[in-house]
Amino acid sequence: MFAIICRRGVIRVPGKDSISVALRFLAHFSWVNSYSTSDGGGGDAGGQSLTISYLVGACGLPEKAAVSASKILCIKSRENPDAVLELLKDYGFTDSQISRIVSRWPRVLQCSPDKTLMPKLEFFRSIGVPDCIAAQRLSVFPRILQRSLRNHLIPSYNYLKRWVRSEERVALVFKRAPLAFSSGWPKAIPSNVAMLRERGMPESCIVSLVGWKPNMLLLRRDKLCGFVDRAAEMGFDASTMAFVSALQVFYSMPERALQRKMEIYRSCGWSEDAATSVFLRFPACMALSETKIRANMDFLVKELGFKPVEVARCPSLLSYNLERRMMGRWMVVRALVARGLLKKEPIAATAISTLFKMAEDKFVKSYIVDHQQEIPQLLDLYRGNLSLSQLLTSD
Repeated sequence: MFAIICRRGVIRVPGKDSISVALRFLAHFSWVNSYSTSDGGGGDAGGQSLTISYLVGACGLPEKAAVSASKILCIKSRENPDAVLELLKDYGFTDSQISRIVSRWPRVLQCSPDKTLMPKLEFFRSIGVPDCIAAQRLSVFPRILQRSLRNHLIPSYNYLKRWVRSEERVALVFKRAPLAFSSGWPKAIPSNVAMLRERGMPESCIVSLVGWKPNMLLLRRDKLCGFVDRAAEMGFDASTMAFVSALQVFYSMPERALQRKMEIYRSCGWSEDAATSVFLRFPACMALSETKIRANMDFLVKELGFKPVEVARCPSLLSYNLERRMMGRWMVVRALVARGLLKKEPIAATAISTLFKMAEDKFVKSYIVDHQQEIPQLLDLYRGNLSLSQLLTSD
């Protein structure tokens, strides 16, 4: 299965630079010529030359990276390296991902494909990690593949599953925090979990934290304590999901960035108290970009006629996609009102929030499909292929 005769007669080279193409071409055939005239051995200098040629020609490494890798790797036969590359391709690794993993972990080419690598790759596939996700994460963090399957990866999986309670969520943790499978969860997080329990965080919130921001539980205890203290001082209740969201904000944003967000909200018409109140109810508002905050606020205030204080009562409005959700839905509502199919436009911020929060399939059915006979162009209007004025003057 894994023994592969030279299958790269046609050199696949990313990019269009002719010099790069020539270098790879020569490197490839340098390897083929060297390999055909030797038994894969040779002196140290010859071995390094063969290794560099293989890393450049077969693995796609830049010459400088290949030279560096050749200091810790010596390829005397291409049978095993070829088998490793073929296995990685079988599990969804792209050429660039193969180049990355070999560059970061050259000795992967010396691993046994069937005894060392395949069982670990198959393990991640078996717990529901898509091959494309596994390939992307493992090429960036190859140390995971260096850990023992029996003594580390499986125990880490079992430990995580006790917390997140499903295989799907463990796969999600791997996607969001692959280092959790490299660093050793059983040793890293018990003290942090114990501290969170002491501060009043219920199991349900800890489970959410493990699932959504697992990297936080790999922090030093004193650093995580600092985030917890900060959230408590601001008035967050440790028994709520808002507390978890606040920890995520503090983890991902430095103090200067938070102060900048407060300035943005004040410039949009919120008082200091209003901005603080919104943060306590909807911490994710601080993670929104300045462009998004200003664009959504401008639409809600100028187009829909709300006062900034009204938006503050429904801050989730600032989190919705402006073009794909808010503007499209609002145009559909205006069209229905203009044609007499709705009694009036929803004017309260809470009603608008309900409209924008509605699941996509429910909105399409209730506001578009159910009125398709009266206004056949509603879907085009919703998708932005037709303006409201065009629709209203069409017939």
